[in-house]
Amino acid sequence: MFYASIVFEIFAHKYDFFVQLVQSILKYNRGIDMQNVLLRLREVQPSLSSTERQIAQFILDNPDETTTLTIRELARRSFSSPSSVVRICRVIGFQGYKELRHALTLELATLGVTHKNIQSLLDTQRLLLLDELEQCVELIANARTVLLFGIGSSLCVAKDTYLKFLRLDKPCVVNEDSHSQLLQARNATAQDVGIVFSYSGQTMEMIQCIKEMKAGGAPVIAVTRYYPSEVAQLADHVLYVAANESLFRNGAMSSRLSQLNVMDILYTAYASRNHEDTMRRLTKTHIYKPGDPEVLTQP
Repeated sequence: MFYASIVFEIFAHKYDFFVQLVQSILKYNRGIDMQNVLLRLREVQPSLSSTERQIAQFILDNPDETTTLTIRELARRSFSSPSSVVRICRVIGFQGYKELRHALTLELATLGVTHKNIQSLLDTQRLLLLDELEQCVELIANARTVLLFGIGSSLCVAKDTYLKFLRLDKPCVVNEDSHSQLLQARNATAQDVGIVFSYSGQTMEMIQCIKEMKAGGAPVIAVTRYYPSEVAQLADHVLYVAANESLFRNGAMSSRLSQLNVMDILYTAYASRNHEDTMRRLTKTHIYKPGDPEVLTQP
C-alpha cells in the first residue's frame, strides 16, 4: 500500500507538471509557429478602429463559428465590410481572411485536442483505486508470465506494456492477430496473469479471450472505460480509464493516452517494489547510443 501511495503522489505531481509544460509550450508558440489568432486579436484590439474592433470581438466571441464563415458572411455578422475584414487580417500579420481562417482552425484543433487529453489523464487518475492497483501489482509480481491482449489501438498499448516489462526481465507475451491471442488465452494457466485492453469493453475477441483464460484458471486484469461492460464484469480486476471519448470515433486519441498512462502507473508501482533490483535491470537492459553519457555498469 505504501509504494502505491508514493506512485500516486509522483503522478499527481507529474500531471501538474504536464499541464504547466503544455501551457508553456502553447505560450511560447503564440505568434510564432502556431500563429495564434485569438491572442493577436486581443493584443491589438485597443488600437483598432471601432469597425475593426467589432470584427475582432466577433471572432473572439465566436471562434468556432468564424472558421465556417466566408468573408462576406463574417462582414455581415460583424456589421462591417469585406474590406474591413481583410484590413484587420493584415493588421495581425495575415495576408488575407483565408489565411487567418486556416490558422484559426488549426489553433482551435490544437487547443481542443490538448485540453481533452489533459482532462482525460486527470479523470483517469481519479478513477484508479489504490487497493486495486496494489492487487494487480502483486498478481504481476507472482505470475510466471504476463499475457497481453488487445486489437486495434489497444494493441499499441499492449506492445508498449510488453517493452516496459521486458526492461525489467518480466516474461511477457503479446501476439498481433486475434487468432494467436485466442490460442495464447487457451494456453494460460493459474500461474499466468492476463492483461486485456479494451476501451469499449465490448470487443468480442477480448471477451472470448477472457473467458478462455478464466476457464484455465488464469486471473485477468482489464483496462477499460468506466462504464458497465462485459469485459469489466468478467475480469478479476479492473483498472478504469475515463469514458470521455465516443465509441463512434475516427480513431482512438485520449482513450489511448489514458490506457498508456494507466500502464505507466502500474509499471512504476511494480518497479518500485524493489528499487535496487529495478535500477540494476534498467542499467543492464539500456541500449546506449552515440552521445549518451557513460555510466558505471553495475555487476
